[in-house]
Amino acid sequence: MQLNVAMRSALSLAKKGLGLCYPNPSVGCIILDKNNNLIGLGNTSKTGRPHAEEVALNNLVGNPKGGTAVVTLEPCAHKNSKNLSCVELIINAGISHVVIPILDPDKRTHGKGVELLEKSAIKVSIGIYKEEAFNINYGFYSRIKYNRPLVCLKVATSLDGKIATKKGESKWITGEVARLHGHSLRASHDVILVGINTVIKDNPKLDCRIKGLEKYSPVKVIVDSNLKIPLSSNLLINLKKYPVIIWTKKNKINSIKKNKLIKMGVSIVELNKTNKKLILLEGLNDLAKKGFNRVLVEGGSNISASLIDNNLIDKVYLYRNGIFIGADGLSSIGKYKFRNLSLAKRFQLRDTRILDGDVLEEWKLINRS
Repeated sequence: MQLNVAMRSALSLAKKGLGLCYPNPSVGCIILDKNNNLIGLGNTSKTGRPHAEEVALNNLVGNPKGGTAVVTLEPCAHKNSKNLSCVELIINAGISHVVIPILDPDKRTHGKGVELLEKSAIKVSIGIYKEEAFNINYGFYSRIKYNRPLVCLKVATSLDGKIATKKGESKWITGEVARLHGHSLRASHDVILVGINTVIKDNPKLDCRIKGLEKYSPVKVIVDSNLKIPLSSNLLINLKKYPVIIWTKKNKINSIKKNKLIKMGVSIVELNKTNKKLILLEGLNDLAKKGFNRVLVEGGSNISASLIDNNLIDKVYLYRNGIFIGADGLSSIGKYKFRNLSLAKRFQLRDTRILDGDVLEEWKLINRS
């Protein structure tokens, strides 16, 4: 197997773990023997342990001595009382060459994994498929470097950018294939975020309704300044299955409603306000502290506008159907402030796909490193 083919395979394995292994990054690993035959593969396990390298080495069908490990992230150099580091596992296996695209941003490993490998006379090649590997684990990088997770906005609109009719009718703008793809997005994110108006209007479950993936439904975050959430809402009814976090304004410490929610098992996070709006970055900082890498924003044109206004949307998944709703329809994004067009947030198109009768476009914020 050629090294570029092996790395593409490892990247595919890494994608499988997105939304499942936080707080760790999702990593893929391919092990080749000295003749470049595939003898082992693995990706980061659910909840983050064991790591991809350990999984691959534990499932070998050949001798790794003198072989190559192709890994989508620098092997970890830190260890605990229960586990050897991945660097130690690779050294002990007798592997002679390690191929990685990028270094681990975690200061416990950053550059140290490569250094330890090279001290053990193991050749290390860095840089192959760097951009692809970085994009897969951008959420992990963002959490470590910027103290906030990756934030992706999902929007389903008409051709003229409307999410519903004037009366609020929105089921269904997009077709079944697009909706299924949207559910797969939920499974690949750690958290799903919506505003309270979406909860009150639609009473959503916000789970992944693809057979076999239900258990991978994300944690729910609701932006609810005044704790308006109905106690009978589907999100609270299903608390035992899917945790719920509510972001609300400070100074509701003695709230009867708040105490009821806490007794039910809801996690309440109080945020400061500016210009009568919650400071959503504080909530994202809290998610980072909890170890979440990836957030999917699904509801609330005003929430979306606030995130865009504060430069907090990294990626957009835009599903478009070939209908026009007209000027009196509900816009996908609420009002946000910019004085002229040059100050508007600009995104770059990264991918386009046809999903039966719909188009899916993936956009990335320009100048986001």
